[in-house]
Amino acid sequence: MDGQSPLRRWKPFFAAFGLVDAAIEAAAGPALCRDELRSARGDVVELLCGVPAGAAGEELCAVLDGFMAESLLTLRAVPAEAVPRALASSAGLAEAVASLRRHQSARVSALARDVVRGWSAAVEADVARTSAAVRKLDDLCRAKASDASRPLSSKTKPRTEEKAKAAAAAAVPVSLPKTAPPSEEKMEATKRKHREGYWEVEEAKRQRKVKEIKPPKMLEQRQRKMHPILRERSKARCGNSTAVRRCLVSSFERV
Repeated sequence: MDGQSPLRRWKPFFAAFGLVDAAIEAAAGPALCRDELRSARGDVVELLCGVPAGAAGEELCAVLDGFMAESLLTLRAVPAEAVPRALASSAGLAEAVASLRRHQSARVSALARDVVRGWSAAVEADVARTSAAVRKLDDLCRAKASDASRPLSSKTKPRTEEKAKAAAAAAVPVSLPKTAPPSEEKMEATKRKHREGYWEVEEAKRQRKVKEIKPPKMLEQRQRKMHPILRERSKARCGNSTAVRRCLVSSFERV
């Protein structure tokens, strides 16, 4: 029967073991690993499941009481600044530890009450520190706001004006040399090219006038262009004129 089982005292509190172990590990880190205690506690629970009610069962329950007392002592030794991490390890931790205050073991219930009182004091101190920090921040914000709304004194006003003038002078853009638009540059380049071309043409004309012009062979050019019949007549005329010139020369020589 359940009433005769040696585990009757621990059935409502078994969940507290795992929650307390997790809280200790969260607060202290890997330096306080609880794996060996979990293994030893599991062995005790297995023995209790196979032992009938009697002296042996009560002794095993006392061993479980010792395991929980050790866990609560370690949890109570957690520094106040680490309590928030311990409480954040599980949502049901505070309720599980508070329920241990009703445990049949006087030592377990007393340690559970100590842990709860320590947590309450740590939480209140943390709330007080947070409130003080918030008030200090509010005071700083109000002081800055009052300084900003306060009119400038006669001593600080000239300095402020000088700083403003210096900033304005630094902000004046530096005048850059004017550059002609791209269209004007192209027009100027075109004008230069036209002028250069004009002077080149004039120079070529002048050179042609200075050079000695050789008389072209007009007769040969005309004869090449003439019709064959006209070419023969032209040769005949040239031959007659040559004969006439020879006759005239010989007559002058005789005279």
